[in-house]
Amino acid sequence: MSGVLAQTPPAPPPPPQEEELFLEVVLNGESTGLILRFTRGKSSGLRSSVQNLRDLELEPKLFGVAQLEQFDLDGIKGLSYAYDAARQSIALRIDDALRAPLALSGRSVRKPDTATVTPGAVLNYDAFSVLGRNRSSVISHELRYFNANGVLTSTGTVNLSRQLRQYVRFDTAWVHADPDTLETWTVGDLISASLPWSRSLRMGGVQWKRSFDLRPDLLTFPAAALSGSAVVPSAVTLYINGVRQVETAVPSGPFIINQVAGINGAGLATLVTRDPAGRAISTTLPLYVDTRMLAEGLSDYSFELGVLRRRYTTDSFGYARTPVASGSLRHGLGDSLTVEAHGESGNGLINGGGGLLWRLGQAGVVSASLAGSGGDGNGASRRGGQATLGYQYLSPRFSVDLQSLRASAGYSDLGTLDGAAGVRASDRVTLNLSLFAGHGLGLSMINLRSPLVPPARVRALSYSASLGWGLFFSVSAFRDARDDKARGVFFSVSGSFGDRISASVSRSRQNDARSTTSTIGRSAGYGGGFGWGLQALNNNGATLRAAQATYLGNYGQVSALMQETGGQRNTSLDVIGALVMMDGSVHAARQVGGGFALVSTDGVGGVPVLQENQVIGKTSSAGYLLVPNLNPYLSNQVGIDPSKLPLDARIASTGRSVVPARGSGVLVRFPVETYAAASVILHDGAGKPLAAGVSVLHVESGASTVVGYDGVAFIDHLQPLNHLRLELDGKPCVIEFPYDALKGEAMPTLGPYSCRSVQ
Repeated sequence: MSGVLAQTPPAPPPPPQEEELFLEVVLNGESTGLILRFTRGKSSGLRSSVQNLRDLELEPKLFGVAQLEQFDLDGIKGLSYAYDAARQSIALRIDDALRAPLALSGRSVRKPDTATVTPGAVLNYDAFSVLGRNRSSVISHELRYFNANGVLTSTGTVNLSRQLRQYVRFDTAWVHADPDTLETWTVGDLISASLPWSRSLRMGGVQWKRSFDLRPDLLTFPAAALSGSAVVPSAVTLYINGVRQVETAVPSGPFIINQVAGINGAGLATLVTRDPAGRAISTTLPLYVDTRMLAEGLSDYSFELGVLRRRYTTDSFGYARTPVASGSLRHGLGDSLTVEAHGESGNGLINGGGGLLWRLGQAGVVSASLAGSGGDGNGASRRGGQATLGYQYLSPRFSVDLQSLRASAGYSDLGTLDGAAGVRASDRVTLNLSLFAGHGLGLSMINLRSPLVPPARVRALSYSASLGWGLFFSVSAFRDARDDKARGVFFSVSGSFGDRISASVSRSRQNDARSTTSTIGRSAGYGGGFGWGLQALNNNGATLRAAQATYLGNYGQVSALMQETGGQRNTSLDVIGALVMMDGSVHAARQVGGGFALVSTDGVGGVPVLQENQVIGKTSSAGYLLVPNLNPYLSNQVGIDPSKLPLDARIASTGRSVVPARGSGVLVRFPVETYAAASVILHDGAGKPLAAGVSVLHVESGASTVVGYDGVAFIDHLQPLNHLRLELDGKPCVIEFPYDALKGEAMPTLGPYSCRSVQ
């Protein structure tokens, strides 16, 4: 019997084991200083963990491995590597497409911060009085109360003369602004928003609008962004129209410069980087920026509801009875297209329309709008339409602005119902040419047709030149083609000189009137001081001479004006200032603008106060000074000059960053403490100075100090009677001495005092 011997099949080979490697990583020729873990199979390339990418500050999503834990280096397109077994290192070469670009800002701007408000009130005033026989006065005011919830303002004027005693209220409104949402609510008197092809109206009511001025750092128009790549770590410089805007160091790899500013219209951006040999590589790109447009996705709006204001400046409460509504909206559909819409209704009228701004690449911006009206306001048909078309191109060398409007006879808006006739036809052509060495040439043509004024067709030509030495020359001429008598020419030479002195001479002829004017003056410095001005005017033989003196101080501005004409002399006085109610007291100050700070030095007077490192004035005898006209919602640097403090004064900080809200103030305290300290000479029982380094305890304050050279110790927080405890040769002793403070004097030196032994 025969058979086959069965054999056991061979066992499968063991799976290949992965080799674990810890390698020093070089990225695009630059050492990272990192040692990372990689693995390698017996028959495969290197593998890496996704965490390695994060450690190298690379984005896993760009590699397509964000959902994995490990990946093969050979499987990534745009990635190559060289493994050096002897050096235990790996050199990675990664394309720019796999690296997130380094984001840089193309503009230097103060960063916004959270605004603070100290509740208070402000009364801005301007009192102008004509002296002499025909005495009269006009006093204008703005009364403002503010707190964290908003600002309440009221403006008006008082007229005082022999013929008239009258007070007229202008505007009263409460305004609440929210910097987080960029929204502003106004309740009271307001001006409605408008678009270039609509009209604003004075109203009494409520307004809700977007306020971009609550974020001064925000660019609302489409800003250019420039990208590039640095082969090696180097410096990148950006020039806009030859002016350096950005200069910064960048690592190797891609970068992008956002919010490129410093340009309106056409311009050239030049980006300079360096190659591995250190040679400069320059790239020039054309740009076109129009600040009238909105960036993509950005919206601007304003909505009003109320009644129309009538007889403004003459009637304090001249309001219509019929409610009206108005609204305007703008939205950036893209960086090249901004759309607009506007609507009005009230008193039987409906008006609405839309428009756009369309950027034609580098060739300028086209604007257009269509609007229509309907209804039977005031018993008349208000049906009609309006169309506008425009084109604008701006560049450093020349600019072109073309605008045209046509409206039918029946077209109306809320302003028409209130008696303000609209324009039926207008055309405007403006050309400007920049010549050599600061010379410029301008040409404009305007055609206008409106129901209440004669039609006009005006042509104007202007020329200007910078003459050097601070001098500027200009000449212009105009003529109305529909009226031969309506024409004129104007010459002017002006200049600015040292020590805030400026002067000008001008001569004009319009129709049959000839005029020559000469002025020279010196303005008061920002920190305060005197200014003056002289003027001579000859108008068809009639002469006028005027002289003015001005003083600007911490508490406001005073101007005296003397005029002589026709043998008569008139004198007037103008006082401009403010009263600020804050910190439980009233302070006289200069007129207050959008935001301000009240500086307090805790009763120490005569201390110089600085705004952006520029002296603006000195604190009053009560220790206060108001710093007007700070930038709302931005960081403003306010400080004091400690060199003018008394010798015994001590202050923790000499500068503060102040962020006021719009129309509001902030109390800024610089607490000034008075030193109660002295240099005390200490001796031992034998009358010899104590050795340096001996520890001394001031019993009254509990503070410890050490003895310096010649037995002198600095002792702070002194009391009328003081005790010092110390040890000499292991034995305790005590020193007792009095202290009598002399305010404002230099730090005294007391002693010597001998140490008395105690049990």
